[in-house]
Amino acid sequence: MDKSKKAVALILFILLLFVIVLYMSGLLGGGRNMSAHELRCVPGQKIMPFGDKLIYYDGQTIYCLSSSNQEMWSYDMGGGASFDTDGQRVVAWAGTSLHILDRNGRSSYSDSFANTIQFARISQKYVAFVTGTAENPQLIFKDLNGNQADQETQAFANSVILDIGFFDNGAHAWIISMDVGATVVTYRMHLIQVGLSNTGTVSLGEQITYKVLYADNLLNVINTHEILQYTYRGERRNSANRQIVYGWQLIDFNLSGDKLRTLFVPAFQTAGVQEMTELRVLEGNKNFRYTLPDTCVGAGIIGNRLFAISKDSLYRADLSAQRFQGLNLPSNIRDRVTGYLGQLDGGVALVVCGQRIFALTLP
Repeated sequence: MDKSKKAVALILFILLLFVIVLYMSGLLGGGRNMSAHELRCVPGQKIMPFGDKLIYYDGQTIYCLSSSNQEMWSYDMGGGASFDTDGQRVVAWAGTSLHILDRNGRSSYSDSFANTIQFARISQKYVAFVTGTAENPQLIFKDLNGNQADQETQAFANSVILDIGFFDNGAHAWIISMDVGATVVTYRMHLIQVGLSNTGTVSLGEQITYKVLYADNLLNVINTHEILQYTYRGERRNSANRQIVYGWQLIDFNLSGDKLRTLFVPAFQTAGVQEMTELRVLEGNKNFRYTLPDTCVGAGIIGNRLFAISKDSLYRADLSAQRFQGLNLPSNIRDRVTGYLGQLDGGVALVVCGQRIFALTLP
């Protein structure tokens, strides 16, 4: 082969390598284009992911939007309302009134009660809501048609109920409360099989408990010091293998089968203006640490991949990777991103640009 043919073959080989690199990075085929659509909700409004859509409250009405800013439905609540969702259903409350909505915004139940509703949570089977005074709360469970399923009127005397969640397909519930009658503030977790029995009560000590995640038939209770695991009866598991998370804050998680993956950042990097430079992923006994290429305003986990967003770039990496790949953000938000609100199903991130919010479709 003469020199000219060798040169042509070398050039073609280099071009082929370049195309392979582009393909593997998602910049050429094999992936969708990254795009950003402005949404009509604004920072300061309550905004929550709702499957592959989002819902928000503008001070008068709850709206459901698609990631392309199309209004799917709306529900008038008046002033002073709030809501919660499990991604498929919505429970909304204002004063003494409670409303249960399906995924299409249709009400299956609406009623008023004697006392103001503090907050509510919803699952595929039940709604739980708290009424009464802050230090003498009453906990009520109803099914999605409003039929009474359970009630706790005395169990939380001299306590403040902080949060409620459902597990085991909505048949069981956990309740995190804080004792206020003792000289030292302590936290408890009550476990209930809705409509049947209380299955256990756990003393969680003085550490602030802020998240409970159910995976592989265990409740993973996350506090400011460590992750504790309990059965639905409140029996402690894996006490010999403590997962210490002191100094780290949970920001995202996902389930892959029965495997729970949790994503943490240094707690001081989530206070005030978010400026993230490190990430930590826990999966079973595995502990991964990552250093971001630039200061980021938010990060998340999708399947086996991490992503982080800075003011002008998207960084992503497989969990097993040693370094992040950087991609420029779309031109309409580049150099303008100031915050991150979470992600919708299907790989869409909600990002803040000053006083505007965009749905960023990830590649």
